[in-house]
Amino acid sequence: MADIYAFPVGVPNEGQPLRPQGVPDELWAAVESVSGITKIAGVRYREIPVPSTLADYGIGVELEADNSDSSAHHEGASRDINAMDYAAMRSATGWLMVLYCNTPRPDWGSRWRCVAFARLPLEAQENDSLTPGMYWDDMCDYLDNVEPDSVSGTVTVNQNTAFGTLAGTTSAGCEIRVSWTPLDGSGPDGTMDAGAQVNSWAAFITSAVRFEEADDR
Repeated sequence: MADIYAFPVGVPNEGQPLRPQGVPDELWAAVESVSGITKIAGVRYREIPVPSTLADYGIGVELEADNSDSSAHHEGASRDINAMDYAAMRSATGWLMVLYCNTPRPDWGSRWRCVAFARLPLEAQENDSLTPGMYWDDMCDYLDNVEPDSVSGTVTVNQNTAFGTLAGTTSAGCEIRVSWTPLDGSGPDGTMDAGAQVNSWAAFITSAVRFEEADDR
């Protein structure tokens, strides 16, 4: 994947990871699984640094998805919002960090841990007490190869009310912060499939900008 660079240095090398000295075999297999994933259509992937305080090693990927193609044809879109503005409303961003420690951590129950964040669109009329649970349940449906009972996190729902020249407009949004322990040995070669973890999170973010009638899940 051309915009995920050498690990952990971050030096561009035409999409082919270069293995630094001392990187464990199982960790390098995870790096290659991310480098070789098939990107989900409509999602932009970019490498981000992982703070060294979190773990001995980490793979960080930033994700961005929008629904600009179908938003212009959505019958429910307000007539006073042009297609470009509506597309901006229907965008979602986030990131995923796959962490690895040389020594298994008791609080993870593993050498591995995934930490993720998503900022998702939300229709103002959907901002109610049921929304956090609905978003959480939907997110859990997208997580594959996860240790049972290892998922924990928070869902924050907010609503903005405009004043002055923008008076009369409101907007809402949802933020999810979550971590989980991925199943080791989930990859085809018996190692941890970090690429599948990245694309599970990418698929969840993409689902938040699809309209129900366009979602083929």
